[in-house]
Amino acid sequence: MSRRKVLTVIGIVLLLGFAVMAAIPSAIAPYGQKEMFQSWLNPSPEHPLGTNRLGYDIMTEMIYGTRTTLVTGLLSSLISLALGAAVGALAAEEGFIGRMVDGLIDVMAMLPKLVVLIVLGSFIRGGGLSLIILISVFSWSSTARTVRARVIELKHSAFTENLRIEGFSDFHILVRHTIPNTSDILVSRFLLGLNSCIMMESTLSFLGFGDTFHPTWGTMVNMAYRNGAFIRQAYAYLLSPGICIMLLSLSFYFMSIHFSSRKEEVEEVI
Repeated sequence: MSRRKVLTVIGIVLLLGFAVMAAIPSAIAPYGQKEMFQSWLNPSPEHPLGTNRLGYDIMTEMIYGTRTTLVTGLLSSLISLALGAAVGALAAEEGFIGRMVDGLIDVMAMLPKLVVLIVLGSFIRGGGLSLIILISVFSWSSTARTVRARVIELKHSAFTENLRIEGFSDFHILVRHTIPNTSDILVSRFLLGLNSCIMMESTLSFLGFGDTFHPTWGTMVNMAYRNGAFIRQAYAYLLSPGICIMLLSLSFYFMSIHFSSRKEEVEEVI
């Protein structure tokens, strides 16, 4: 088995594990979400990661936080993917509209996204939905650039020229041939976008812009830091959400390698 296939399998296994945690947290978590114990208990067989300041089991909190983290990353990535695909297709058009949209892509690509999100997040305090919208609006530029390049390549290919000669309309070519031939790019960008969106959400939640009523892993790190977990040497409280974020990001990255390798194989055949 090649190295890429091994990484793909590892990515799928990791993602399936997190998906199960998100789908049925009550069946996996050792305790109820609001079940309370003595505060700041050290890791033990009863509480593998200990308890927090309020006496909640940290492992239970981490398992329940998986769903919110995944949903936030999934929705953000889907919205940014749709925006990027639409804007990229428009930028591939010739004429004034294409140049204007292409300029918009360049402007968005040059913006320091994290700084802009921090500034806007300090003014907009709407919880998880606001984070999803903010991350989506500032995460589509790389997808748009990639889609634009592929659409331009397809528009000037011999295959497309033959379709035009045979009398097919531009709309038919776009819907039946151009868009399907960008599927590999869209899947790869979706997986990488998930990785990026989850990292941005975790960073913003760590800085205090997350939804405390439906905490994500980033919010857990923020609460651990604010409640003195480092002073109390509750290192499991600080490290476990970060490790989960790292493993989830790696799963999406490993899976994206598979689609990148398929794209390269197709290009070699062509």
